[in-house]
Amino acid sequence: MKKLIAFCISVAFFVIAINANAQQVIASAGGYYEGDNISISWTLGEPIIETFEGADIILTQGFQQPYSFYLSQVLNIPAGWSGISGYIDPLNKGVEDMFSPHIPDFIFMASMTNYYYPNGGVNTINNWSWQTGYQVKADSDFEVTLTGSKIDPAEVELTMGWNLIPVLTPCGAATDEVFAGMVNLNIVKEVAGTNLYWPAYGIGSLENLDPGKAFWVSMADAGSFTYPECTKSSYVTKPQDRPKNYTPWNDLNYTASSHAIAFPADVLLNAEVQPGDVIGAFTPEGFCAGRAEVNNVGSNLAITVFANDETTPEKDGFEVGEMLQFKLFRPVSNDEIILEVEYNPTLPNMGVFSMQGLSAVKSGVMGELSTNDFSNIISNIYPNPSTGEFSLSMSYWPQKLQVHLMDTKGRIIKVYNPGPLSNGAAYHFDLNSLQKGVYFLKLVDSGMLEVKKVVIQ
Repeated sequence: MKKLIAFCISVAFFVIAINANAQQVIASAGGYYEGDNISISWTLGEPIIETFEGADIILTQGFQQPYSFYLSQVLNIPAGWSGISGYIDPLNKGVEDMFSPHIPDFIFMASMTNYYYPNGGVNTINNWSWQTGYQVKADSDFEVTLTGSKIDPAEVELTMGWNLIPVLTPCGAATDEVFAGMVNLNIVKEVAGTNLYWPAYGIGSLENLDPGKAFWVSMADAGSFTYPECTKSSYVTKPQDRPKNYTPWNDLNYTASSHAIAFPADVLLNAEVQPGDVIGAFTPEGFCAGRAEVNNVGSNLAITVFANDETTPEKDGFEVGEMLQFKLFRPVSNDEIILEVEYNPTLPNMGVFSMQGLSAVKSGVMGELSTNDFSNIISNIYPNPSTGEFSLSMSYWPQKLQVHLMDTKGRIIKVYNPGPLSNGAAYHFDLNSLQKGVYFLKLVDSGMLEVKKVVIQ
């Protein structure tokens, strides 16, 4: 016997005696299907029970018309390092499926705890998560399209310490609108960029959180925020600001990890820094890993200093534990000047490079570079690491050279005066009484500065 199944979802007009309000009705239509063992008849004209509303479209939905409505987002991934995130929950979550078609342009991807490195055969991320941002390195520009559903609510949970946050709205958001009044916030900064939102120092060069990007956020305690409702039909993302290099120094290598150093306005004024001067931060090898132009000596300044890129063979940034050294370039006179600084002890790193480190300068003094500039002097420590006994040799020994032995907090333990030595000679150190760990030798002379790392095992 053939089964008859009738679907009469709703009639166009339905009256209930106890309720005089008729429901709103969309389309009236119907149809009939007959097979070997079954026949189905249906009538459309159902009452509206659900509304879906997005930035560009409003859909009304009846009882027996389930919809499948998906959003798409195109991630524009530039060459070099960048931060990326999505404002949708994708259907296809496998990062290998997303990024392997773009090899060899795609090189590396990491969250706060996991990473995907095809050349190394490692993938601990596995599935994409909209709840985090990612650090990505690419050899050339490419695009990845995410297709999935809207994230609602667009809320971000923040833990104490560093977070890598996503942007969960296609409209983006003003940084001060999102973070204003958040008492536990330390700093917000770009991934592989120089713009910052640092309330304690009144620095707000990071004005917007653009969709598709990710940002570093440091918190003194846990917290959360929700992105404002999106009301725009489209949003144009601006490229990251990469200032042109007008100095004699090398171009910067913008890596995902960095260290922020604040120069308060009073420090700039007291050090007689001028508008148009450029302050650069240098590795012990003399590589410029961060710089910032002084536009207004009455405003606080921040310099973002970048870490060494571990995916390249050459050293092109700071390693953890290395001391920061500063120079100033004055374009109006083409002068290059040493800038010696002291650090504010209230911030944790005090001029010792750390991944996502924070330092603030308390005072600064300038001195002209001499003809015996550090870059022309070859120095070496051997053996290093050592048990505490090692030697420092230098191709040229300034007569008034001082050697400051410092710990990782920048505190001076002892000052040595080697005196006049022959060029190429060695000065012997005996530090057997010190605890095992990392120390620094700061070589100081008028117009000369170098910092060498010493490891005692």
